Amino acid sequence: YSDSDLQSMKDVIDYAMDSDKTEKAFYVTGVNCTPGFARDQMINTKKLFKKEDGILAFHGYQAFKPDEVTPEVAHEIGIKLAEKLWGDRFEIVVTTHLDKKHIHNHFVLNSVSFVDGLKFNDCNESYHRMRKVSDDICKEYGLSVIEKPHKALSRMQYLAEKNGEMTKYTNVKRDIQESM
Repeated sequence: YSDSDLQSMKDVIDYAMDSDKTEKAFYVTGVNCTPGFARDQMINTKKLFKKEDGILAFHGYQAFKPDEVTPEVAHEIGIKLAEKLWGDRFEIVVTTHLDKKHIHNHFVLNSVSFVDGLKFNDCNESYHRMRKVSDDICKEYGLSVIEKPHKALSRMQYLAEKNGEMTKYTNVKRDIQESM
């Protein structure tokens, strides 16, 4: 990895662990790693298994409805989610941010397993599993979940619309807005 790659990984972990967002790092937990040394531990795992290319880490999040959960409960749920999904094979930094109306968790997941050196397979199946496990845990705590999630824009479509470019949905959206 280049110095720029390593700095980017550090930046993501630092953002997730930002003390202003995590109550002075009170809501920061490492699963299979020590948060302050997480990047180095993750890089060492990659070196051990000679997997020093490709994606460095994955950054995910889990948001809660405003005023529905305390920081303590949100963080507990985040740790449970990380442990159930990845805790038997990967190093993960779990943080809880309190800087928005909605409390939310961040997950920084090493792309390489410390157990067998296999890379995490980020695909639609892993996304749907994460959503289901998250929903199941939230239901255990009596929290609301999104029953019919809308399909998010693809990154290409989002960037095109952000830059004012036409997409296949632009005319449809305009027509709906005009009719409303």
